[in-house]
Amino acid sequence: MTLMRISRGGAFVAAVIAGALVLTGCTPADTAAPDTVKDTLVLGKSFDLATADPARSFETTGGIFGRAVYDTLLTFAKGDATTPIPMVAESYEVNEGATEYTFALRDDVVFSDGTPLTSADVVFSFDRVKNIQGNGSFLMEGLSVTAPDESTVVITSEKPNTAIPAIITAQTLGIVNSEVVKANGGTDAEDASTTDTAEEFLNTTSAGSGPYIIETFNTETETVIVANPNYWGEPAAYEKIVLKNATAENQLMDVQSGTIDIALDLGSDQLPAIESNPDLVIESGISPTIFFLFSNANPEISEITSTQAFRDAVKYGLDYDGLLEIAGDGSEQVAGVVPSVFFGALKPADVTVRDLDKAKAAVAELGDIDPIELEYPSDFSVAGISFGAVAERIQANLKEVGLEITLAPSPISTALDSYRGGTEEMGLWLWNPDYPDPADYLVFAPDNIVGLRAGWTGGSHPELVELSDQAAITTDEAEREAIFREYQLAMNEVGVFAPLFQPAASVVAGKDIEGAVFSAVFGIDLTYIGK
Repeated sequence: MTLMRISRGGAFVAAVIAGALVLTGCTPADTAAPDTVKDTLVLGKSFDLATADPARSFETTGGIFGRAVYDTLLTFAKGDATTPIPMVAESYEVNEGATEYTFALRDDVVFSDGTPLTSADVVFSFDRVKNIQGNGSFLMEGLSVTAPDESTVVITSEKPNTAIPAIITAQTLGIVNSEVVKANGGTDAEDASTTDTAEEFLNTTSAGSGPYIIETFNTETETVIVANPNYWGEPAAYEKIVLKNATAENQLMDVQSGTIDIALDLGSDQLPAIESNPDLVIESGISPTIFFLFSNANPEISEITSTQAFRDAVKYGLDYDGLLEIAGDGSEQVAGVVPSVFFGALKPADVTVRDLDKAKAAVAELGDIDPIELEYPSDFSVAGISFGAVAERIQANLKEVGLEITLAPSPISTALDSYRGGTEEMGLWLWNPDYPDPADYLVFAPDNIVGLRAGWTGGSHPELVELSDQAAITTDEAEREAIFREYQLAMNEVGVFAPLFQPAASVVAGKDIEGAVFSAVFGIDLTYIGK
């Protein structure tokens, strides 16, 4: 499988800002039904699962699981991440300024209890995401949602925003049954961050309109979803899907033995062991996931990491080619925060190059300093890549230039808390796209969600805030590409983030499993498997 460069410009953006765009395409109801409903599909995945509540879910595994349970206004065709297609919305129109999007809803969508889905459910779901103020609430920043009638939804943006069609494919914006959620503690009120208590209910019971519903939900062992008997589209291909928490090593053994049908986290170094296996099919390409390192810019967290000298020492002290050896065959150094497969990415020639002289000069400027702590998840891997192995190589690289780094691994649930709380001196993390548009990577700017996790406020670099604000509202394709380039080059020059690499992505499945293809948006789209 080859993943092509994704362009959010061209005909699609031109149509968005021209006036009216009516979507047509292969919707779930149009997808060919499986000849027979199969029994059980088992997938191996290294879990970062935290919740089944779509308004609170913002992890990779949650997106895979949630995609099958909660429908969105728009989605993507199998294996594609270029053009949103109809789902709950059958069409939409957009004004010339790209500030108002009007969606016409299908009239045949029902929730798993048989209740019709209406515009009121969409408004409730979107406002709940905004007001819960969870990790995905930034998706609704500057947006408001209204329902002029039961079958129409209007999304209004404070500023021009051509990314809205892509944004609303994000699984965080999955549509819930508003009456059911309200009856079980949910609210979309402005104080939802403190008054909404529906998460416990949603961790055990589905309130969506997707082809599957929750049977059991467990963040540590396995989560099971079963076919929704009231699904409004073509029936689910499987009676049951099991998501099993497993390391890459166990996934390799399990997919060879047939214990699991699909392995999602195998590294490129593991693939040769199964390439000649006639019972398995391997789909490989470059992933949009980026691994990155950050140095906290908040002097209250660290008076050392908050300096430009420390950031320069790290940036120029890293052996990027050596890190690619750990990432494995098919991986590539990422030049900026936007991955290479998306519109707006920097060119390969823009990558940061190791410069030991610059790194050592920056360390000399720092003087005599205490060791700095590097935090990362100890029990989570992606594409067979251990965070621990990457962290150890970073530690060794920086020791060569005179920086002492203390490794501080912890279970992902603990590590996520400190990362999201902004308390890490240094952090090694990754970013999966919430939606396939460079606007998703403005979160790394000062005063934005990921920037703030690294203690980076706008007062230190107002020019970057201005660039990110301008990038968010630019609609012309050429101008948009130029400003995202300027934004990323400036981020590389003075920013707190060191983009490292994009790993290869592989989906390994039994030869009889249909539709098991990599998705740049969801990792894998369970709704297409078996069809």
